[in-house]
Amino acid sequence: MSKPPLTTMGSPEQNDAVREAVAEHGDDGSAVRHVIHYAYPYPHADLSAKPHLMDLLRSNGFAVKDAFANNGVVLEHHSSVTPSDFDPLTASLRDWLHDQGWEYDGWECEVIQGGVN
Repeated sequence: MSKPPLTTMGSPEQNDAVREAVAEHGDDGSAVRHVIHYAYPYPHADLSAKPHLMDLLRSNGFAVKDAFANNGVVLEHHSSVTPSDFDPLTASLRDWLHDQGWEYDGWECEVIQGGVN
């Protein structure tokens, strides 16, 4: 079975949209903060591989737990969200998840008031 097309979530353009919302609160994204990512299996994905996927993500520094719905996972870590630091991470996460039969569904982060380093 073929995979759906690669999502645009995790692209610099999508990341910029979140960063713009953060900037509206006076946060330039450079301070390290709590970041949450979401991923969900594509329809007909083999869910028996989910525990292994979660273990691999943990071994790469993410705290991982089940999402509330749709057999998804929630990944948490601490990072700045500036383009030079963050865009390569989200692109590689999106691509890797896609290769595993999962869709990267974006991220959100803590807003740091006056978050300028």
